[in-house]
Amino acid sequence: MKNILVVGAHFDDAELGCGGTMAKLASEGKNVYKLTLTDNVTNFEQMNIHVDMQSSQIDSANACKEMNVQEICDFEMIKCNELVYSTEVMQRVEKIIFNKEIDTVFIHYDSDMNQDHIAASKICLTAARHCKNILYYQSNGYILDKAFYPTVFFDISDHYEAKKKALNHYRGDHNRFDRLFDISLKRTEIWGYANKVKYAEGFVPVKISL
Repeated sequence: MKNILVVGAHFDDAELGCGGTMAKLASEGKNVYKLTLTDNVTNFEQMNIHVDMQSSQIDSANACKEMNVQEICDFEMIKCNELVYSTEVMQRVEKIIFNKEIDTVFIHYDSDMNQDHIAASKICLTAARHCKNILYYQSNGYILDKAFYPTVFFDISDHYEAKKKALNHYRGDHNRFDRLFDISLKRTEIWGYANKVKYAEGFVPVKISL
């Protein structure tokens, strides 16, 4: 792994799913990039969830500084909840992958309950088809029809605080019901226990070339 791209449908997805791994790889001198596909604007009146684009961008920039990763900011984002697979969007992601010589891509798990996550997964899986390494991550806590069962793990014990601080840059309703961030962090403790380290992040591999 030399040039890594982490793609999220929304601004905090990357940090939730693999913030510790991003910080770890960046600390090893690798080029780590973050790409967000939608503007993250959310007005879910039924559950009183509201997120705006401007504050999300500021929070994301601060989170990236915390992890020491490079954010791709010139991507023309799609409206939140309107992301669908299209050749045009896929090729724009693919262009980034080729221009930055990306060899490793972290993308949303393909079985998800969020429509933007599902679309992002399909888009990125096709766009990254020539990459050596493709790994799925999970950024939420839904019960899924196909369980997220990771078999590849990164020890993030030395980078747990970077993940935590990155998440804490996101204000307001990013932290769904004031619990989402804590659940994500607790998951790293569970996976760490399973791997005899303090904290770990888990991934489902599509392919890995060693």
